[in-house]
Amino acid sequence: SSTAALTPLTSTTLGSVAAGGDHAGLSATFSSKTGELIPVPEHLVPESMIEWGEIPSYFEVLISEDFLEENEEKKRKMERTTITVLPEVGCGIDNLETTKKVEEFNLHTNESRHVKWKDGKEQDVLVLDRKVGPSAAPDQLVAVESMFQVASEVVTDDQDAAAANNGDTEQKERVYPRRIRVTFTIDTTSNHIIKDTITINIERLYSTTSTKGTRWSGPQHNSGGLDARSVMNTIGKDIVYGDVFGVKRLKSGEDVWMMDDAVKRSFIEGTDDDDSIRLPQNILVQFHNKESSQSWGIELSHFNVIGSKLHRRSVLRSFDNSEDGFGSVSYREEEKTF
Repeated sequence: SSTAALTPLTSTTLGSVAAGGDHAGLSATFSSKTGELIPVPEHLVPESMIEWGEIPSYFEVLISEDFLEENEEKKRKMERTTITVLPEVGCGIDNLETTKKVEEFNLHTNESRHVKWKDGKEQDVLVLDRKVGPSAAPDQLVAVESMFQVASEVVTDDQDAAAANNGDTEQKERVYPRRIRVTFTIDTTSNHIIKDTITINIERLYSTTSTKGTRWSGPQHNSGGLDARSVMNTIGKDIVYGDVFGVKRLKSGEDVWMMDDAVKRSFIEGTDDDDSIRLPQNILVQFHNKESSQSWGIELSHFNVIGSKLHRRSVLRSFDNSEDGFGSVSYREEEKTF
């Protein structure tokens, strides 16, 4: 196993990680206690879908990210615009309703933390944490976000509806960098994930140029004129039809990850089963609590199994004796043969 040092993002390293530009994908919420998928809230779902028991388990999203610099103080900021498509049926799929949310993060301040790692061989891991607590308790709530850049999606024009619409008959391969984004909010005073939920986004980089959300919503409004086909073309069939939030199981119902004792030990070595949460996309959340020292932490890992080797990238946040409310962050990666 090996450990990489923390490296703050700079203008020369931003280009090597899947951040910035327009990202399109799916967003789902899971229980931080059981890992179970939580359906979309019913008040956002058409009554006909509820009556037929077809409540969606995820949202379609467009994420636009811009890195900004204030000239006078030379401070860097990240502006993120999130366009979320609301579920619809029938004629409604030709005129989809959306919501719009704009967030702004200060980089390299005591309000946020923006860190990346790269070892020259594997994809990047990016940390974007920020304080979200009220002004009365600014250090109490911390939104924890980790991005794992994974293998890019490679498609040919005949597979890529967005490219086919351009009328280019020459066969070309198009590469879309893909990332897994895991987000949850921690109450640092109670050592607890608030709302007991974890959000996972599966996204591909559709364009390195950000449209500030207008690719789907238009410049002056949040909804209207957007159709389901345009949404699918941007996200890509590989994600839309890929069962990206499913946990692969054997016919017997067992989790394919846990069918081998050696694999199971590699996943949760040194941690009680009750302190581990298995999530889709080869994500594992582990809670580390030591009552004797009153310290606690959360380790977020992404696994990749190739042949007989298990590769793991992990981000560990330790919140004991934290003065700035963020706690410390460390990164490790390891490879085991089973």
